[in-house]
Amino acid sequence: MPTVLIDADGCPVVNLTIRLCKGHGVAVLILCDTAHRIEQEAAETLVFDKGVDSVDFVLVNRVSPGDVVITQARPPCACLTGSVC
Repeated sequence: MPTVLIDADGCPVVNLTIRLCKGHGVAVLILCDTAHRIEQEAAETLVFDKGVDSVDFVLVNRVSPGDVVITQARPPCACLTGSVC
């Protein structure tokens, strides 16, 4: 089953995404750094050291075929869509 991975550093739709996924039985994985720690009951949260693009690199390495990624950052978007990373 697919997982929704959220780059939660500055993401405005974390709560909405979790609510929608919970209603459809879809797993949610929140990735954030220590400056944006977000804990939600209906999602698993992974927290990483604060650093430039630290969450972005983890996100790109954790995504699997069929997963959905929610991010505002360009580096993971470029890597995941086959553009220059």
